[in-house]
Amino acid sequence: MKNLITILLIITSFNMSSQKWINDSNCDAQSYEILNEAITHLANIEQLTAVGMAKAAKMSDSGCECANLVIAAAASGNANWGSRKEKLAEINTQLLSSEEKAWYDLLVETTKGEENSWDDVYSEKIEKFSESPLINWVGIRGFNWDGYMAFSKKFPENSSSAYNMIAYGYAYGEYGEEPDYEAAYEAIDKSIALHGGPNALDSKSEIAAMEGDYQKAFTNQLKAVDYAFFASPYQTKLVTYWRSANEGDLADNLKEAQRNVQKAIMDRNYDEFQKYVSEDMKLISGDSNLQDFYEFSEESFSRNSSVSWESFNLRDIDVNFSPDMSMAILTFYAEGSYTNGDSENMIEYSTRASSVWIATDSGWKTVHTNWAPYGGGSGIPKI
Repeated sequence: MKNLITILLIITSFNMSSQKWINDSNCDAQSYEILNEAITHLANIEQLTAVGMAKAAKMSDSGCECANLVIAAAASGNANWGSRKEKLAEINTQLLSSEEKAWYDLLVETTKGEENSWDDVYSEKIEKFSESPLINWVGIRGFNWDGYMAFSKKFPENSSSAYNMIAYGYAYGEYGEEPDYEAAYEAIDKSIALHGGPNALDSKSEIAAMEGDYQKAFTNQLKAVDYAFFASPYQTKLVTYWRSANEGDLADNLKEAQRNVQKAIMDRNYDEFQKYVSEDMKLISGDSNLQDFYEFSEESFSRNSSVSWESFNLRDIDVNFSPDMSMAILTFYAEGSYTNGDSENMIEYSTRASSVWIATDSGWKTVHTNWAPYGGGSGIPKI
């Protein structure tokens, strides 16, 4: 009982949402407030918080069976591995109000995968519960831009999630001939004003990234992560936006790293070389002698030991990042000269090359490199 009271005090200390989704519920007054907050989080794609709120509502009132509907709705409806069907089967429908039962019936239909059947059931439910925000909301399926706009006008106090989608509509140009970022930010700010959850901040960041303002994207994503930083689902994009905002510096650092790792190889400095490779993914190399690819390891430092370099230089290094900024492909050219073995003949070296770098927890590491003769010059000798 002490733990229950503590949990309820923590929950009620938050500003409970004014978004009332169900007009007729069998939950008691306190659980009803928590339940509506859970549904608000669910509608705003904050499923983990929604499940936590739903469990709290159930702890407050064991007869608040609709809380189990929230938990079922948050689960996957995939017939092969999802648990929604199982969770729905455990619900005592006798404890649901008629409005809650309507939502239950619609959730059951989602586990069947029969589109026409769902549409028929929904037509029946919306006719009976036309003033239910929840039943209206679940009827907006897919990217129904007009549906989100209509919902925001009919249920303005329940429209945090609708305004979130409307913001994307403006950013995608769905409400005009081209993207309207000013209108998109106005819509997302309305969403945030109605519900102070992290998903709208994530959306604001994504829209800023679409506009190319990565600093703004990073700033808002940081706020989303701060909502609950440990194991945050928003962490990955936070890193992406930071790297995007600092792309120039990252590119310069990778150019320097490419020169450093090549120098370490030529100096046969294995300790320095290890700073630029990962233990989890080895460096796979293809040399400019066009022989087979191989795993570059400490033993590889003895390859072509007969080569004496007179000069070696990397030039025109170009860096291209993957969309999520977790990988970079570097293309560049190398030129110089060397002698081989006892020969005093100077060989003009000219190659074009590429390398692949990945972002790891311990920094950027190179995992692949490929070299080939270029412009009439030679690569390294075959072995």
